[in-house]
Amino acid sequence: MAHKKNSHLNGTMELRHWFETPIGQAYRYAESALLSQKLSENFRTEVLQLDLIGWEGEFHEAMRFAHYTILDHEVSEPTKYARVVGEADGLPIDTCSVDIVIMPHTLEFEENPHQVLREVDRVLKPEGIVLLMGFNPWAFWHLPRFLPQAKRKTPWNGHFISRYRVIDWLKLLNFKIEVNRGCCLFPLLKNEKSTKLQSIFEKVLAYLPFLPAAYFIMGVKRVSGGTSVFHLQDLKNRFISPLTKPATKNIHVEKKRANLH
Repeated sequence: MAHKKNSHLNGTMELRHWFETPIGQAYRYAESALLSQKLSENFRTEVLQLDLIGWEGEFHEAMRFAHYTILDHEVSEPTKYARVVGEADGLPIDTCSVDIVIMPHTLEFEENPHQVLREVDRVLKPEGIVLLMGFNPWAFWHLPRFLPQAKRKTPWNGHFISRYRVIDWLKLLNFKIEVNRGCCLFPLLKNEKSTKLQSIFEKVLAYLPFLPAAYFIMGVKRVSGGTSVFHLQDLKNRFISPLTKPATKNIHVEKKRANLH
């Protein structure tokens, strides 16, 4: 158990550093743009992010009126965002208490990704939203991960899962897939012209299996009857009762549930 926790912790910490590299910044630019768009289009109150990635500020403005909490494995790094200490495969969060779960490359460094998705399903309210990003295992941009030396480095040492498998898992959990597309088409081109080129061809090329370096999935938790729990008359209560009630910026919520389903 300790080895599993340390392995995941090392992977997520190294991933944060990788996002600061030139190629990592290309990924984060593409993904933060999609996150900002979908968060601004789908206003909800309670937002939970699995794992600290270090560039939350690039999309946080899109949910500036929400109660935003990050699940972290430790609280050693300072941050202005409220945090909960715990594991993604056993979330220390109440059932049906979250409106949106953000998963920025969470599954690549989890031993049991399907269990993580089951936990996401559990904590989401009916018609809650999951926003998930992952590395495309079929992208030719990722050929270096098959080299012996690269295999030992983050993110290439992660377990890349195809978006089609992730979508199958989400559908088994009764999620409706609203967005399924590739992103970060040209991660090695970082100047202004490459950004314009990406915007021109993105709508067509983003759906090709081998070109996008990453993918973006938006799923909605379906319930029988199809009624939404998000009503405007509940807005005041939702603002007053956040997911966590922090006294400080770093939060540690004890896990009290004895059994998970």
